[in-house]
Amino acid sequence: MRIDPYLYFDGDCAAAFRFYAGLLGGEPMLMPYGDAPPYPGSDAVAPERIMHACLTLGDQYLMASDVPPGTPLPAAPHAFVSLGVDSDADAERIFAALSEGGEVRAPMAETFFAHRFGMAVDRFGTGWMVLRAKEC
Repeated sequence: MRIDPYLYFDGDCAAAFRFYAGLLGGEPMLMPYGDAPPYPGSDAVAPERIMHACLTLGDQYLMASDVPPGTPLPAAPHAFVSLGVDSDADAERIFAALSEGGEVRAPMAETFFAHRFGMAVDRFGTGWMVLRAKEC
């Protein structure tokens, strides 16, 4: 299992990650929303907004994104812990436990980038993303 921090921004993810890369080293990987398939409920394209950013620091990752175009930045937290799991069963079990008594921000589902992905804020106010990534 991998545990990685995931940050949320409202339009300045690219600038933040260029700053973090200059400070910490490495080259940020920036994937604009315009490079991804359309997501349900939106036909807005905002090429300056980042759908996914990753900065590799040794064997660790700092990840982030801007909120989708036309979506307000949700209430805190704006930093999530991303759990990379090895099976669909683990993803479902862990997500169910973390979201019990909390708030589901994105229900567990298959996406174009993951077998299983869900986001929740647990009953203690901690943001979690549970992900079983598709093979590269």
